[in-house]
Amino acid sequence: MTEFAWGAATDVGRVRRANQDHHLTKDGMFVVADGMGGHSGGEIAAEVTVDALRDIGPISTLDELIDRVQNANAEVVARAREDPVLRGMGTTVSLLADLVRDGLHRLGIANVGDSRLYRLTEGDLHQHTVDHSLVESLVREGRLSRAEAVNHPQRNIITRALGIDEKVLVDAWELVPVTGDRYVICSDGLYGEIGEKEISEVLRTVVDPQEAAEDLVSRACAAGGHDNVTVVVVDIESADPVDDVPGDRVTDTRKGLPDGILDGHSTTDDVSDPGHGPDPNPDDIVLAPITKVFTWRLVVFVAVVLMVLVALVGSLAVYARSAYYVGTDGQEIVIYQGRPGGVLWFDATLTERSGLLVGALEARDAELVVDGLEFDELKDAEAHIEVLREQLSPETP
Repeated sequence: MTEFAWGAATDVGRVRRANQDHHLTKDGMFVVADGMGGHSGGEIAAEVTVDALRDIGPISTLDELIDRVQNANAEVVARAREDPVLRGMGTTVSLLADLVRDGLHRLGIANVGDSRLYRLTEGDLHQHTVDHSLVESLVREGRLSRAEAVNHPQRNIITRALGIDEKVLVDAWELVPVTGDRYVICSDGLYGEIGEKEISEVLRTVVDPQEAAEDLVSRACAAGGHDNVTVVVVDIESADPVDDVPGDRVTDTRKGLPDGILDGHSTTDDVSDPGHGPDPNPDDIVLAPITKVFTWRLVVFVAVVLMVLVALVGSLAVYARSAYYVGTDGQEIVIYQGRPGGVLWFDATLTERSGLLVGALEARDAELVVDGLEFDELKDAEAHIEVLREQLSPETP
């Protein structure tokens, strides 16, 4: 049996006006969610996610854990559909869960976005999650160094989040719990302000998990507090002896990704030529005579094809023009009629200008606008513009 001790702390920081982080600490389920989106959208997305994971009952496998995260994603998507003002909201999620299978306890880790989970074992700190962010992708591709990534202007742009699409790729791991190990789940407001060396020092020297969480949050705020910061510290106070648990200590890494896909690259080998035997000799190839046939059936066939093409073009035109989206014209935030990027030869047309500059938005909100936020009706797009305008307006005393 695995016994846990834990502590948690959160702070709005020194710059933000609201705390869009949410966390959950209960025996067997520990979660951090970092929301994004204006007009309290991020706070709502994170809250919906935590609530969806709060009372989910016992979990035995990674697949079940991934399903719970997918269900949370579906609830965020559904909530955004109910209120046009919340369109585009999303959240990260990073969690540690107790998995019980055949009387044995394992630890399940799941992650989407750039919140992190660390493990301190035998005095060494290890990052178990992989950031789903633009700068992390650039680092992994060798186009950016770790040092450059720390202060990169686009370090807050994430590449995965709950609430954006119907389905989300979930990274998941299964670990063997070991007595004395300490886990830390945190939003980027922690590691964005203090380095892993300082995080490790606090975890090694502050015994009580609640005091450790509070100390880390306090240090992040003192270092600048440019973002909300949330920290959950979980200690493994008691676990089954490692020798009694079959298998490796870390198993089933990155489950939840479709077969053959990892970080957007296919792992499937190129398909070779399926043919067998020697190439045919051109002299042995006999061309059959071509018979010209022109009958009424051909005329009917051509007519039907043309009618289908006309219907398809008409349907495409209706689809291409039946929506609006908030996007950009240069640096200005504007409303277009049509679809982001256009549909075939049907380009979107500029409908209204807002006078707002995309560069004034927070990085995550700016990314959503640059990509294009779709709405079914013009009034919904106009409502979102007003939300952005309110977000950029200075607070009145």
